[in-house]
Amino acid sequence: MNTNQRIRTATGGTLCGLLLLTASVCVSPAPARAIGIGPYVDFSGGSGNFEWERSNSDFDVDAGVAAIGLAIDTAPTGKSYFSYRLNIGFEGQNLEDNSDTTMEMGGLTVENVFAFAVMNQPNLRWWVGPLLRFGYYSGETDYYFDSYGDLNKTEADLFEYGVGVATGMNIRISRNMVLAPSVGLRFIGASGEGTVINYTIDTRDKEDLTGNYSTLFANFALLFD
Repeated sequence: MNTNQRIRTATGGTLCGLLLLTASVCVSPAPARAIGIGPYVDFSGGSGNFEWERSNSDFDVDAGVAAIGLAIDTAPTGKSYFSYRLNIGFEGQNLEDNSDTTMEMGGLTVENVFAFAVMNQPNLRWWVGPLLRFGYYSGETDYYFDSYGDLNKTEADLFEYGVGVATGMNIRISRNMVLAPSVGLRFIGASGEGTVINYTIDTRDKEDLTGNYSTLFANFALLFD
């Protein structure tokens, strides 16, 4: 099984699981679930390292990431000391290397947050917990000149997976509305395939691409329950 097949298989399994979970939440009786659903925005930044597998060459990257999506929280406020939050979003990534070439990527991300209450009041919950996330991204760089003076562009498809830790507050601001900001740290691994297109000598060089980076993030969600 090649890299692209592994990516499609893993992404398909993740999305199937996501659909089953969302369906189970939506069809459960309203009195039995005090869930909150609403939009979120997410901003993060950090740095890391990527490597071309065959040529064994690596490069550092600075990552700038922004996302918008839908958040589902099983218990935004109330007596429960545990809640599960699912963030499903569209994410844009800028991965800039040390030669100022930026890979602009976009894709789908699914993040699972397991929140344990540190402080639990009727209208306020302060929580902390681990997170697990998956994403699939595709993108390309602008045109650039390599060390030989040739005109190039790089395209890539990446499956990303990550773990981290988050903390946040769920603040009830009205009867059916909860403001839910959070911050945290993510450790991201990436695996996929890249293609370097050389327009000067008319070649396309495909190669496996792997990497990792870490980011600090801030997430702002507005939940309706």
